[in-house]
Amino acid sequence: MIEGRDLYDPERPLDWFEEIYRQANGEMGVIPWGDGMPNPNLVVWCEREARPRAGERVLVVGCGLGDDAEYLARRGAAVTAFDLSATAIEWCQKRWVGSSVRYVQANLLEAEWGEGFDLVVEIYTLQAMPPEVRAQAYAKLEAAVKGELLVVCRGRDEADDPGGLPWRLTKAELVNGLTGLALAAFEDIDDPVKVGTRRFRAVWTRR
Repeated sequence: MIEGRDLYDPERPLDWFEEIYRQANGEMGVIPWGDGMPNPNLVVWCEREARPRAGERVLVVGCGLGDDAEYLARRGAAVTAFDLSATAIEWCQKRWVGSSVRYVQANLLEAEWGEGFDLVVEIYTLQAMPPEVRAQAYAKLEAAVKGELLVVCRGRDEADDPGGLPWRLTKAELVNGLTGLALAAFEDIDDPVKVGTRRFRAVWTRR
């Protein structure tokens, strides 16, 4: 298993995204999140909320190997999925030949998405960014939202140490970071697969 924390360089805090896919050399099993299925926290939310609706425009942030994007497309959404890693995007295009998903290599901190999406899905990307760049990421997420933003991340209490990569986030940090959106729902849950791992699953809406 290749660990992101072993590749992380604080001088170049985002470079490890590409490096982990490059070192994997096509072996999904050595990537920590390369489990070959959509994120269970996403699946639970989609089935409970009957989302996305058919035809909704959905943006998947940090799409990795594409399992979440393909799941959302199967539910009828028009999906755009992007990742900072060019290798990850190439992998998706080879893995999902004939897919309706639009896969794009893009940097969350630089990308512009025009009129915005009905649903933006961000899972485990914010927690993989150090605090000094996270503020810019919040602004870019807000700009992409026309309807709703779903965030899933590792969670902690205010008094807890955030730890290292992946950093655990607080509810206040998320709320204070996404000031341009209104918090609609917030869940503090135990991960259904990685039992004992605390997750936040939250939804923001355009004000």
